[in-house]
Amino acid sequence: MPRKHLIASGINKKQQMQAKLGNKLAKEIKAAAKVGGTNPEANPRLKAAIDKALQNNLSKESIEKNINGSVKDPSSLLDSEYEGYGPNGLRIIVKTLSDNVNRTISSLRGYFSKLKGEIAKPNSVKNSFNHAGEIIVSKNNLSEDELMEKILVALEKIEVVNNEEPVQETNEHEDCFQIITMPKYFYKLRDGLKELKVDILESEIKYIPTDYTDLNKEDYIRLERFLDSCNEDDDVQWVITNFGEVKD
Repeated sequence: MPRKHLIASGINKKQQMQAKLGNKLAKEIKAAAKVGGTNPEANPRLKAAIDKALQNNLSKESIEKNINGSVKDPSSLLDSEYEGYGPNGLRIIVKTLSDNVNRTISSLRGYFSKLKGEIAKPNSVKNSFNHAGEIIVSKNNLSEDELMEKILVALEKIEVVNNEEPVQETNEHEDCFQIITMPKYFYKLRDGLKELKVDILESEIKYIPTDYTDLNKEDYIRLERFLDSCNEDDDVQWVITNFGEVKD
């Protein structure tokens, strides 16, 4: 049986991680509102930030406070995305929000160095990712055919432009389905599925890898440490990689 101090340590670490995530979500909300205005329906970045905050249990009161506080906040944050490579050609994108670019770049170079990787030139890595909407649906006694029927019903209420395909692909996993959508149709499709009582576990517009890179155990440990460093860094908002599996 775990000792009490070990249990307490684990709880404290989880609380610290949740608090760190909450601070980063609040920071993104404030930055999005400051740049694009406080109306989420007219500001896609703010709408996405609010959506992610709600999924991660940030209270509506806290969200409103940060939106309203953006107007009075005198700080200036630079929004940047850095691309890089890790072991075995692993591809990485890091999103930052910082008031000190030199500090941020210096920290990232250190993280990449310990990973045995490097920061790459802009747009050298992004071509290995698609910017798309991802909706993760619980199977919950839902078959693939039933899900496709519900998707078709939801799509009937969406005005599609130039015969585009709002749903780019669907993938079945052990306990869930993954739906990949064009960003412009993401919210309408997700909300339509919610109306049809589909159990949505996660949903977000994000970078999705077009292929995946496997790592050996040693390099995977380095990747975990890299991700931990980024998560602890207040300037780093999120990290996306094309990591696949650990290989012996």
